[in-house]
Amino acid sequence: MKLAVIVTEFPKTTETFIARDLMVWLDEGVDLRLYHVAPWRASEILHEFAKPLAERAHHVPLGAPATLAAALRHPATALQRAGSILRHQGRDGVMAAKSLGLIPASLRLAEELNAWGATHVHAEFAGHPATMAWISHAVTGIPYSVSCRAHDIFRSQRLLAQKFGEASAVRTVSRFGATFLTKNVAGMADYDFEVIHSSVDVASIPALPPAPRDKFRLLYVGSLQPRKGVDVLLQALAGFDRPNWQLKIAGTGPDHAKLEALSKNLGLTDRVTFMGPQPYEAISGLYAESAACIAPSVIGPNGRTEGIPNVVIEAMAHARPAVSTNVSGIPELVRPSETGWLTEPGDVEGLRAALTDIHDNPERAAKIATAGRDLVAEEFDLAVNARRQLEMFRSARPRPAEGTAALAGVA
Repeated sequence: MKLAVIVTEFPKTTETFIARDLMVWLDEGVDLRLYHVAPWRASEILHEFAKPLAERAHHVPLGAPATLAAALRHPATALQRAGSILRHQGRDGVMAAKSLGLIPASLRLAEELNAWGATHVHAEFAGHPATMAWISHAVTGIPYSVSCRAHDIFRSQRLLAQKFGEASAVRTVSRFGATFLTKNVAGMADYDFEVIHSSVDVASIPALPPAPRDKFRLLYVGSLQPRKGVDVLLQALAGFDRPNWQLKIAGTGPDHAKLEALSKNLGLTDRVTFMGPQPYEAISGLYAESAACIAPSVIGPNGRTEGIPNVVIEAMAHARPAVSTNVSGIPELVRPSETGWLTEPGDVEGLRAALTDIHDNPERAAKIATAGRDLVAEEFDLAVNARRQLEMFRSARPRPAEGTAALAGVA
């Protein structure tokens, strides 16, 4: 199998879930190429386990002369896809402009896929990667699939019906996501979405003993942006009256300076450490010392929110008490009083109460954390879910592209 995977950015520090899937597919003997829409992200961490992907990564420059020339070689396809974008996405001028800008690169990608002999194309995220897969499909006819996660489907549903309608399979990472799409995308009410959770390699992750009790160490891992709710966590800790607590924040993002200032204003500077982005190997050590891991997700600007945060899956796989919020598909993993602690998004008092419960009832917390690991092993295991995706690719059958009859011979 020759599999082309399209992502928006590579490397991407926080997207370990994609990299791990790709590594399993390589181990299964798949001939794989990774295409990234944006230029190589030198500022991001390429985790040690994912370094073999670097030699398989390809970038199609959006404005390069060779890219623009591809559009001239496929004028009918370029016009047809442009017309579809304007009809279905035109009311969102910014998104329509971005999609139109992908046409030349997508057509150049189509030529590369044909020359290489790709047998399947998979788009990670329903946004730009799926748009490129959809556009290139009009030239190649190669079956493609899409993975849907969070803001790529929740923020806007324009153009999704077109991209999904020509896809051979569409996967969501949560049952919540599948239900959302059936209700909000035209023509998808009866669509058979593949629900395959994001995963971790449970076999390689030890079930850790409870953290040392000398301090109550807390951990947040992830990007620092509005939908992550880190400001809510800091506000909760400002009134947290248990002694000897510490919080480590591993990650960076557009809200980094704002959150450091908030920490200072709340008088938390001596207890909160902003570590910046960390390699996966370092994160594993942080799990070992932490009494609880928190993902205080909220619904951010423009509807941006989570699917199921991968860091919560990782924390629970390590048998760490996990606190998160009732957002999107998170309750499928974090089940109150069963596998974790669930609060309402933005609920400062509720988050503080959850942390108090973990602090005051360590034996109960350990039992819940063990149940959380059991659930991860059952539904979120990489060995199972990566292979389920691979079977989805192998069983895919090509679907006709919109307008292909009219474009026959003049693509």
